[in-house]
Amino acid sequence: METNGAFQRPTLIADHPVAHQAVDLDGLVGDSPFSYCRGKLLSALPQMGIVISCRDLCDRAIFDEIIGRYAQKFPGSDRRAIVSMWTLYYFSMLTIAPSVHMFVHRIGLSLEIDRLSLVCNEQTGEPEAFVMSGRPDVTTDPAGELHRLMLGHAEPIIAAIAANAGVAPKLLWNNVAAYLSWILKEIAHRHEPVFVEGGLALLEEAQWPGGGRNPMFGMIRIARQQCGLEFVRRKVCCLRYNLPGVGGCGEACPLPEGRH
Repeated sequence: METNGAFQRPTLIADHPVAHQAVDLDGLVGDSPFSYCRGKLLSALPQMGIVISCRDLCDRAIFDEIIGRYAQKFPGSDRRAIVSMWTLYYFSMLTIAPSVHMFVHRIGLSLEIDRLSLVCNEQTGEPEAFVMSGRPDVTTDPAGELHRLMLGHAEPIIAAIAANAGVAPKLLWNNVAAYLSWILKEIAHRHEPVFVEGGLALLEEAQWPGGGRNPMFGMIRIARQQCGLEFVRRKVCCLRYNLPGVGGCGEACPLPEGRH
């Protein structure tokens, strides 16, 4: 948080009086500029909504049931665009709040696909929150936590959705990269760039730490308008412009028809 041009020290989980017990993640965020993270990572089952193990979403029948509910918002539309739009909600929750807690508060979270459950709206199937089975803890390696999140959750869920719904893995990884790039830059702006250097490396380097191809490499590009202004553009279109009533991504879209 910026105060009179100076950076204010964020609240760290190590400062919390019950750091190694139950941690109020929403309380740590409070009314800060990251208040939109509240209610996205739950420690108990909610009273409303459908709760599904994230691992179970890899089952084609279960995934089709959820997407079938969501598809009722867009009758007759391209199913690939519907699935992509649904994953935009999913991946925004998987990247934004966790990144804030990892990099700002130095919290380690158990976010592997077998450790989380998804809360969906009962009527629309729209993702609303995650329920965690593990307790938050102190971390000194937020970039390592983020890398584990990508390998332990994003990678298997993307592989399953691509196989079961016929959506290109590159599109799904670009959905992840778009939100991850945005929130890491927000953190850098609100605090200091050094906070997120290791996280940005997961977007900017061709190899994962320890080896292996980085599927997010090159997915977010810097483009330049005729006036010289720089802006961020995706490599792969998310297809949302094909859905009625859903606005395009503006200049962020790689396709001219998706910029409306």
